[in-house]
Amino acid sequence: MLICVVVFGTTVLMAQQVDPLATGVGGVASIVGETQTALTPQDSVTADSTVIEPVLPPVPEWKKKLYYGYKFDIYYHHDTRSQRKENGFSISLTPEIGWRLKERLYLGLRIGGSYQNTMTTYTTYGLTAGGMDTTYSTDLRVHQGSWEVTPYVRYRLKTMFNDKVGIWLEAHLYTGMEFPVVDAKDAKGTDFEGLRHTITYGVQVSPVITYQFNKKSTFQIFFSIMSLGYSGTTFCYSDPEKGNYNEYTNDVIVFSGKLRNMLANQFTPGLYGLKFGVQKSF
Repeated sequence: MLICVVVFGTTVLMAQQVDPLATGVGGVASIVGETQTALTPQDSVTADSTVIEPVLPPVPEWKKKLYYGYKFDIYYHHDTRSQRKENGFSISLTPEIGWRLKERLYLGLRIGGSYQNTMTTYTTYGLTAGGMDTTYSTDLRVHQGSWEVTPYVRYRLKTMFNDKVGIWLEAHLYTGMEFPVVDAKDAKGTDFEGLRHTITYGVQVSPVITYQFNKKSTFQIFFSIMSLGYSGTTFCYSDPEKGNYNEYTNDVIVFSGKLRNMLANQFTPGLYGLKFGVQKSF
């Protein structure tokens, strides 16, 4: 900005001091007797100026090895036996926490619950009043909540696509309890009559495929194909005369089909559905 002062008829040009930093890049400096010049970005920054990068604290060792996550299951269940047929679905959510013991070896623990809705059809054979053979069918709707504890060990077999995809083999133990809710009238004469709860337990080995999105997030897919396992169930009744009994299962899952008690010629088409999960680092 130029200021014009008149002294005894003479015009005098006076220069106003301009701070380039206050004016900003691109400001105009007014100099007496010279052409106005625009300031460039290089004029506004001194040659010895430096940018100080923040110093981040080192990541603790436990954060590098500890991880957490969850597993989410959606199942369609179809079970066919000699005198009983089951159709239904279940939904479960299982949080997990684990420890990277080595680069390829993980140890973990899952604790979660599920809800199951099943329609069970019981078929019995008898005689009519006229002495003719006949078949009686009873439909029973079962709502069931459960919880389960699953410790596991996982070993990485191979990585692909710049270590983004991993193929793992997981072995886990499990134990839990199931609490069925049924109509007592419909349950009369079935396995669910007077049933308080069941206790489940077993071991299973199955493959897992993972995909690492970034350094802290990994997506997991659990496959029923070629899973091998052994399981047992204890049925606990409120009637002391009925007592408790155990049922054991040797499971061989091939292409999502489960063969149950092969020696007894009992076939279970199995559980079909989606199993996936997410693991995250701290």
